[in-house]
Amino acid sequence: MWKEIRKTFLTGLLVILPMALTMIVILWLFNRVDIIFRQPIENLIGFRIYGLGVLITLIIICGAGLIARNYSGYKMITFTELLLGRIPLVRTIYFSIKQLTETIYGSKHTAFRKAVLVEYPSKGLYTIAFITSDATEEIIRKSGEDMVGVFIPTTPNPTSGMFIMVARKDTIPLDMSIEDAIKLVVSGGIVKPGQKKNK
Repeated sequence: MWKEIRKTFLTGLLVILPMALTMIVILWLFNRVDIIFRQPIENLIGFRIYGLGVLITLIIICGAGLIARNYSGYKMITFTELLLGRIPLVRTIYFSIKQLTETIYGSKHTAFRKAVLVEYPSKGLYTIAFITSDATEEIIRKSGEDMVGVFIPTTPNPTSGMFIMVARKDTIPLDMSIEDAIKLVVSGGIVKPGQKKNK
């Protein structure tokens, strides 16, 4: 009897815990973003409006997008980046974050192109990597191989990792999407593409 109760309790815990932690994280992020603009406005109007900070944040993000898509706005952003590029510490942080976000969320020219398998870190061991670019003519000429650049992410944080150059023939293309490959990396191989839960 106690064994069944214990098994039922653990099953319920495995169902509820991920949902509860997800909700806690979402609510924490919501409050952190909301309080940025909500608190100063609350001090002015004298009462609390939940969600106002998030709404203002979304408006600012959309406004920045509209400005960036406009030619004059684009020139203004370019000028701002030139100024940031002259400040040593700010330059390193800003352009590192920009490059990372463009790699993950950017256009087809900057996003991961394909999920592949590469033999890394040693022969007989395979890891998931993402093709990011074709090698330059100089690298192809000097290596004598058709090389590609690949990004090897780490688990459980796929935004960190390392960049290596490998011969295209040494990569094994995968049929899974970029999103499925990232899920596989983040979960440490637990969440598999197309995996169906056992009834």
